[in-house]
Amino acid sequence: MAVHTKTTKENRASINHARLEAASNASCKVAVVEEARFANMSSKYMHANTFHFPQPKPVKHIAVIGAGWAGLAAAVRAVQAGHHVTLFEASRSLGGRARAVDVTLPNGKSITLDNGQHVLLGAYRETLDLMQTVGVDLNPTLTRMPIALSTFQTQRWSWLDYTSLAASLIGWGLRGMTCPDSTTVLALSKRASPKVFTDLIEPLCLSALNTAPAEASGRVFLRVLKDAFSSRDSSDMLIPKVDLCRVFPSHASSWLQARGAGVRLGIRVASLLPLQNEFDHMVVATPPWEAARLLRDIAPDWAASVDALAYRAIATVYAQSPADFKMPKPMLALSSDAQNPAQFVFARREEKGLLAFVVSDSKGEREELERLVLAQGKAILGVALQPVSTIVEKRATFACTAQIKRPAKLSLAGLSVVGDYVDGPYPSTIEGAVLSAAQFKL
Repeated sequence: MAVHTKTTKENRASINHARLEAASNASCKVAVVEEARFANMSSKYMHANTFHFPQPKPVKHIAVIGAGWAGLAAAVRAVQAGHHVTLFEASRSLGGRARAVDVTLPNGKSITLDNGQHVLLGAYRETLDLMQTVGVDLNPTLTRMPIALSTFQTQRWSWLDYTSLAASLIGWGLRGMTCPDSTTVLALSKRASPKVFTDLIEPLCLSALNTAPAEASGRVFLRVLKDAFSSRDSSDMLIPKVDLCRVFPSHASSWLQARGAGVRLGIRVASLLPLQNEFDHMVVATPPWEAARLLRDIAPDWAASVDALAYRAIATVYAQSPADFKMPKPMLALSSDAQNPAQFVFARREEKGLLAFVVSDSKGEREELERLVLAQGKAILGVALQPVSTIVEKRATFACTAQIKRPAKLSLAGLSVVGDYVDGPYPSTIEGAVLSAAQFKL
């Protein structure tokens, strides 16, 4: 019995061991099969849903040639994108055609003014955003002046005048605030009365396009009006309280240098060839005639389109009135004709009684222009005026004429061109310059 019992126990143990081994082998086979199935499913799943992490864009060394508002804007945007930037400027000052200059008052005092009186609009969204990017506090920098019809009226209007203005606005609105390329501002204004045209349309056209209504582009004029009057804030005039360098260029320079960018003044780039070995990309932000010179061998057709541009002058006549004279508003519209060339006068903050008269699309010699403006100012304001400085920018803007063919947005491998004169929705303005820089591709 004892032997039988031992044998039975051994047999049972052997059987149980065999069962366990068989179960283990079966489990292994199942596990292998399941592992293979999972591997196949995993491979299929991963193949179908592979997620590619975006590769960081390579850091480029960028040369920006020209430190006007377009060049400064391009430099800021390039630094924001993580690139290394070196800015070259031929002159010793920043800002291009919107820069500060030093003048001497009749009393011998030296002050900093501008090479021309500039005004921004609330619709300059790209410009205002850029200014805040580099740390400009807008409130102490710009005076906000809401535009009303009375801002432009220099004579009494009748109800027929108001009716003609309403008819013009309704007609433009029904056409979607656009017109054929061949339409001039003068042709666009056929429903307006003489007073509406003289007081409102003509000065708006001259201040925005710097081109006389008889040849100015109606399409661009309507685009400016559409954007400027899209909201109450957009139509506000923003008049600088400080010189133009402190409005943006000096802030931009400090912002760039604080982030490692180089700002090299007094260096004129004679050719792009020496820069090709040092930089990955070049941004040409010079005046148009300089851009044509630099690119004539690289893009001859584009340079020829720049050569075809015509230009218009802007004159700013600074004059000193008695210190106790105060204008009722920061800006006044003036009745203008050939003998009274200024369209607007601005009160400057640098000195009591200091005034800036603006002559858009100016013609004639500087001395004669100054004489006419001083006589005009004395007659309208009723105060004696002493000349301070008359600055004439002979190529202040391109002529924004009907059917103008502006140079295309040139973008080649390793090269871009920015500036207010390249193809875009706006005339030659600060916003046009800044907007062109916001759109260039590296």
